[in-house]
Amino acid sequence: MEITTTTLLIIALAFVIGAALGWVLRRPHVLATTPPDLEREKTLVEARHEALMDDIKTHLQETEQALHQLADKQAMLKATLDGEAIDVVSEPLDPAELGPPRDYADSRGQLQ
Repeated sequence: MEITTTTLLIIALAFVIGAALGWVLRRPHVLATTPPDLEREKTLVEARHEALMDDIKTHLQETEQALHQLADKQAMLKATLDGEAIDVVSEPLDPAELGPPRDYADSRGQLQ
């Protein structure tokens, strides 16, 4: 069998069409990368959220303590108006609540 220019052109055309179809029909390779700042921002947002929650808890504890003091004062005033003597004993605070706030890294176990 003799190889003519037409046969060579058909072989070359089949190669080009096959390569083009292979390129078009191949599976896409997508690389998903996260920027390094994303983890840092996420950690900062978590730290801000935790600090805000600690501030809210502290405020609620202070409010609860003020309400207890008001209730004690109202009980004393009522007893005074009724002519009774009353001793009001307020609840002692837990020493753990009075301690300094924990450091963020310490609370996450990063300093151990």
